[in-house]
Amino acid sequence: MTNKQENIGLVSFISLIIGLISIVVYIFTGNSFINDSITMLFSFIFLMLSFVLSLFSKKDKFGRISLFVFPVLLVIYLLFFGVMSLFWDQP
Repeated sequence: MTNKQENIGLVSFISLIIGLISIVVYIFTGNSFINDSITMLFSFIFLMLSFVLSLFSKKDKFGRISLFVFPVLLVIYLLFFGVMSLFWDQP
């Protein structure tokens, strides 16, 4: 494994952590601290960046973490918005 793959794996893991932090900020602040559209866009960009970088560093341990955590987060993310739209968007 090359040093470049290790660096890409580490950047992938760091962007995953930043994406997770921005999701937590979105969930717990509720548009009172930072605009929700900014935090959601920020989290989505960093999570996608993490996934793409993890595809290039599959052999690195940090790259594998990002590669396996992203689908789990995506399912949780979609379930969260699915439940929100069912219960909070009533006419």
